This record gives sequence, C-alpha cells and structure tokens, in this order.
Amino acid sequence: MEELYAKIKTELKSRPKELTSLDRWLFVVINTAKSIIDNTHKDCLDMADKLADCDSTGQIQYEFDQIQGKFGREGFSQRYSPNYLYLCSLVANFPNQTLSSKEQELIIQYCAVKTYLLYEL
Repeated sequence: MEELYAKIKTELKSRPKELTSLDRWLFVVINTAKSIIDNTHKDCLDMADKLADCDSTGQIQYEFDQIQGKFGREGFSQRYSPNYLYLCSLVANFPNQTLSSKEQELIIQYCAVKTYLLYEL
C-alpha cells in the first residue's frame, strides 16, 4: 500500500482535474474520508469501512457527502484547506459505475492506510 500511496501522491502533486482510474479514485475517496473522520472524531474511523458495502461510485459519493456533513464542519481543521477542496473535487467528479467484489476488497485494503494525502500534497 505504501507504494500505491506514493504513486498517487506524486500523481496528485501535478493537480489533475480528474482521475480516470477507478482504483486510484477509490483510494482518494477512502483516504480523504478517513482523514476527515480522523481529524475530528478518531473513535468513528470504522465509518470509512462501511464504504466497502457500496455497490456503485455514486453510492460512495453519497456516503462521502454524509461523512463530510457529519465530520467536515466545525472542529475540522482542514475545512478551508486548498488540499481538502481539491481532493473533494476529485471525489465529486467521477462517473457513476457499478463496483465489483474486487473493488470492494480494495476499499477494505485502502481503509488500512493511516497516512493521509490531505496533509502531504
């Protein structure tokens, strides 16, 4: 996972307007969702694991919005950070598609990453 994290971090430093790889997009969503929760309520990190139950990217975007609404407001120190706003734009700009069991497994793996792009871009 560290190698994937480093590759995505390098890719995002050039600030692409969107991600075309589903795997990379999933990583960004999970990593950003976890960073929001970790920043405000570390005891609720298991909420990110529930994203593995989603059947589509649209459903993940909806759940991400719910996490933002619950944890991304008051008390979230990165609320106005350019990195946060950029990562959220990547999450929002992805076409809806069905997730396979392979992608749901990747989400579980991505949930194990404890380093956040939000702080390192």
